[in-house]
Amino acid sequence: MKKVLIMFVVFVAMSVVSVTGMAGSWDDEQAAVWDKVAQSWVDDAAGNGKWPDEYIHEGVLSWSANWPAPQRAASVKKWNRFNDEWNKTIIYELFPAAISVVGNTAVVHYSVVSVSESKEGKRKRESQGIMETLVREGGEWKYLGLGSFEIGSGD
Repeated sequence: MKKVLIMFVVFVAMSVVSVTGMAGSWDDEQAAVWDKVAQSWVDDAAGNGKWPDEYIHEGVLSWSANWPAPQRAASVKKWNRFNDEWNKTIIYELFPAAISVVGNTAVVHYSVVSVSESKEGKRKRESQGIMETLVREGGEWKYLGLGSFEIGSGD
């Protein structure tokens, strides 16, 4: 047990160092956008009802590899509520790649590895590439475009 705890602490420290190192090259605008993205994952994983309601713009469009067409805000909210009833995020890790901010628009590229658990106790590990567009309204960043794709294992 002690060995597992030490490995966990080392893993968390390495994760913080890698994200902090990357964030060190960001300007204040990029850092603010990344803070919003990271907090959205915290709230989504917590299932506290803040994601997506407090994060998405009403004009949002979302499209992922497992969806037949782009979704609008009402669909994103409906399916997120359904997913929260049936699945719980156990753990995730974000890997920021690039952030571009031009005026009141930001484009963020990153990847995530996550493990979720269904009501039946089945666990699923996923790796995704994520591309998101955020817009600043009233001083706050909101998601306008959500897109993701699965990163295959090469099998």
